[in-house]
Order: sequence, then C-alpha cells, then structure tokens
Amino acid sequence: MTFDEALKHFRTGRAIGDALRVSGSRVSQCRAAGGFSYPMQCVLEKESSGALVANRDDDPTQPLKQSA
Repeated sequence: MTFDEALKHFRTGRAIGDALRVSGSRVSQCRAAGGFSYPMQCVLEKESSGALVANRDDDPTQPLKQSA
C-alpha cells in the first residue's frame, strides 16, 4: 500500500500513528521516505480489517527490480 492509500483510509496521520502505535513524527518520516516498510504495511492491513493490502513493492527500502 502507498502512503496515500493509508491516508485515504485512516483520514489523518494521527490515526495512522495510532494504528501503528507510533508517534506522528514517525508517520511523517515514513511519508518523507516514500511510504511504509512491509512490516508496517502488514500492521495497517490488519488494523484496517483487510481494506488495505500490504505490498512488498511499495516498501521504500526494497531495491528496485532490474528488468532484462
């Protein structure tokens, strides 16, 4: 899931932080980094009862795949 998808579902960064049990500044760091790590996405998927879906390709720490 992208940051914007999570924000659309939870409506505020604070609500995202509450779901992840992290501070608002940590949510801001995730936004600046380009999104949530895969483990964080998994928590958001569970907290959203499956409305959001974790996707490894949306993890900003994953290396870009090389296409041949």
